[in-house]
Amino acid sequence: MKPTTIHYLAYGSNLHPARLEARLGPVQCLGKVALPGWRLCFDKRGSDGSTKANLRAAPASQHQAWGAVFELDRSQYITLDRFEGVGRGYETFWLDLVLDRREQPALTYLSPSHWRAADSKPYDWYRDLVLAGARYHDFPEAYCAAVAAVPVVSDPDRKRAARQKALLGKIGCAGSGEEG
Repeated sequence: MKPTTIHYLAYGSNLHPARLEARLGPVQCLGKVALPGWRLCFDKRGSDGSTKANLRAAPASQHQAWGAVFELDRSQYITLDRFEGVGRGYETFWLDLVLDRREQPALTYLSPSHWRAADSKPYDWYRDLVLAGARYHDFPEAYCAAVAAVPVVSDPDRKRAARQKALLGKIGCAGSGEEG
């Protein structure tokens, strides 16, 4: 890693390089990583009334989440902080990951408990972005199926939904889970 770069662990809507590049410009994906003892949840309260992806520690369990590691330059990292709403739902955390059989620290965003919402669902397009990224990185089929099965709601902001679904069309994925 160059001194001016940061390794970033994506596990939610930023998994797909096209989504991340739409936000930050060109990025380099370094590979996918298994996250034993972590589980993917859709419980981070969003400012738009829906929920977003979150990782939760699940030590001594059979849970395993998946993510992708990207190399970002410092200006991209600062921009990503704004997109992720650091201090308004997500906080930055460093995790030690195993990438190419080497331990590698990477920055990610996790939601503290006071920003979690158990009574809300992600928008369909948001869940589908996560699914598109999981499929892009060839995550295990059972993991992709679990993401596809996450209950969703339709976004009442039709313009935002259309923009996000247009991005999904460019990256070639539509969800297969049921709307709920």
